[in-house]
Amino acid sequence: MKASDTRGDGLRGLFDPVTLMLGGLVVLVGVIPFVVALVLYQLHSSAERDEAEANARRTATLLMRSFEQAIAPVDLLLLNLVTTYDASATPVQVHAMLRGLSLPPAVLQVSVTDRAGALIASSLPTAGMEQKNLSGRDYMRAHLGREQVHAGLDISKPVLGLLSKKWGIPLSRPLVDASGRFAGVAVASYAISDFIDFYKQLRTEDGMLIALVGRDGIVRARAAESTSFGDDVSASPAFQAALARGGATYEEVSVVDGVARVGYTVASGKYPILVTVAYSMAHVQQQSNEFRAAIWSTALGLSIALLIVVLLGGRYLNLQKRLKANEVQALARQREANVLEAISRVPGVAVMHVTAAGASEVGTAADPTLSPLLRRYLSGGHFRALVRGLKEPQLRDEHLSDGTRELEVEMVVAPLQGMERASPPGEGDDMVVFAVDRTQRRMEENKLYQMSKLASLGEVATGLAHEINQPLGVIRLAASNALAGLKMGLPAEHLSAKLDRIIQQTVRMSRIIDHMRIFGRTSEEQLQPSQPIHAVDGALQVVGAHFRLDEIEVTTSSEADLPEVLCRQDQLEQVIINLFQNARDAINERRAALGEHCAGRIAVRVAREARAGAGEQVLIEVADTGGGIPEAVVDRIFQPFFTTKPPGKGTGLGLSVSFGIVRDHGGSLSVRNGSEGAIFSIRLPSRAAS
Repeated sequence: MKASDTRGDGLRGLFDPVTLMLGGLVVLVGVIPFVVALVLYQLHSSAERDEAEANARRTATLLMRSFEQAIAPVDLLLLNLVTTYDASATPVQVHAMLRGLSLPPAVLQVSVTDRAGALIASSLPTAGMEQKNLSGRDYMRAHLGREQVHAGLDISKPVLGLLSKKWGIPLSRPLVDASGRFAGVAVASYAISDFIDFYKQLRTEDGMLIALVGRDGIVRARAAESTSFGDDVSASPAFQAALARGGATYEEVSVVDGVARVGYTVASGKYPILVTVAYSMAHVQQQSNEFRAAIWSTALGLSIALLIVVLLGGRYLNLQKRLKANEVQALARQREANVLEAISRVPGVAVMHVTAAGASEVGTAADPTLSPLLRRYLSGGHFRALVRGLKEPQLRDEHLSDGTRELEVEMVVAPLQGMERASPPGEGDDMVVFAVDRTQRRMEENKLYQMSKLASLGEVATGLAHEINQPLGVIRLAASNALAGLKMGLPAEHLSAKLDRIIQQTVRMSRIIDHMRIFGRTSEEQLQPSQPIHAVDGALQVVGAHFRLDEIEVTTSSEADLPEVLCRQDQLEQVIINLFQNARDAINERRAALGEHCAGRIAVRVAREARAGAGEQVLIEVADTGGGIPEAVVDRIFQPFFTTKPPGKGTGLGLSVSFGIVRDHGGSLSVRNGSEGAIFSIRLPSRAAS
């Protein structure tokens, strides 16, 4: 052979299509995982920043609502004070009026000044009549010339109280005399420590920032690695953007401590205040670094695995060329046999091979109940007559019985085409029968009440997880603070306070778990006396977390000295939970239909009711703002399996089961439409009338 021929054979082998394909695959599988890993890392880094911003925005929004709820009663107190203030009253009279006010715990004091800034009186018990000049305070300068009582609440920068000797945030409104002229200022001093302690507990990582900032750019309360107040952040671009737009992304290096953070600032629509929540970039980057290490190691392992797969694939291609037709057929038969044997191992399933000689199990795990009955049926002449000449798979439902047992069976009969017959021609075709025992399904259809109970328990488990998670977070923070204080040598009072907080939270969790155990256990046979409001409170303890997450306000009202009712409290709680869940779904569906976040409210009223011919009853009324029930279906709302929810959103069992429970307690469950939504009424006979 010439040398040129040898070189030609080598080149032809080198450029063989299979060789080229394998070479290309080797290059691709070596490069693609690393390219994908790089793209995933970039996407993950961006997603981590976006998630940090989204978490910060949600937290800031919740904190702003918390602030507004905390300030609202103080603002109302000041507004009532300025509208009823008598400018001609003596300092002694003003002091007596202030001493008679019911102040929230966080308010250090309430004081009144004249138009020149001189202190008239304070709510403090011993310093109410001291003369102090407060003309230099910011709130005096803010209200000079403002002679409108409803001009809005002013929230000034933190000051040290001359009388209380404590740092507080002044909340103030102007006073006017009988002729409408500026007469002074009413001031409530809110303790800064109340906000700082709260923010410190909410921090989840060392670099996290939570700050309460006024529209003047002065920090009212700030919790980071160290706490502070009075810092000036008015020059911060993030602050200026949030002030201009009513909320904006926070992504900058802090002008206070120099830490780079990402988060969000939310501005209040009611008060001149902003809340900033931000996470340190180091913490966000740490999440990305951990992902990067994981993704690169995964890419390396995947690349190696793909290379092995490619090499095995090449080996398989070469091997496939040498396989004979009979070997391929044998392999196919073996796979089919393995599949049939795997199916036969499923509980409640039997696979039979039927020949003219009879029926035999496929596999080794025959069903001890189904298999004997099925084998007897398939070996009989009746079955042979039904499937004689069968060419296509057939689905059949049969009832099998041997006199003592009865099964409902669904079976697929499939002829074995293209394979050698196990019996002589004309004596019967070979076939395989797949049988499934459907008896249990029929029994389960008779357990609708138990299914409804399980559905309610599913909601209970979700609420329990959320309710327990909150005290666990407080316990973790308190334990961390206690450990830090112990290491720093802080006094025993510090450790005692943290341990007291842990005990309080464990008691809270114990009450939740005790209630869940009572709710989840089997109902008592006998009716027990109980206060209906306890069932309402228990239901709210189970599903209250869902309402807070969905921003739905729940209010309860109860008359004094309500009579007891005879009931199974866990079942009554289940009825109220069903009504709460339907109300929440209706509100969320209305929000989705309107395309906006409309207010969601649920009002619960418990009252005594006397009805003609029924004696004294207790009424539990649940009203929502979900838009109500279409009048055309109100009469069908308590029918089993009837629901107005979209497919997949409801079973139609909740109200039907609830109706039956109330009826079994000798009461009634009814519904009507109010001005904003549905009103469900539960009426139970009082214990005295039972």
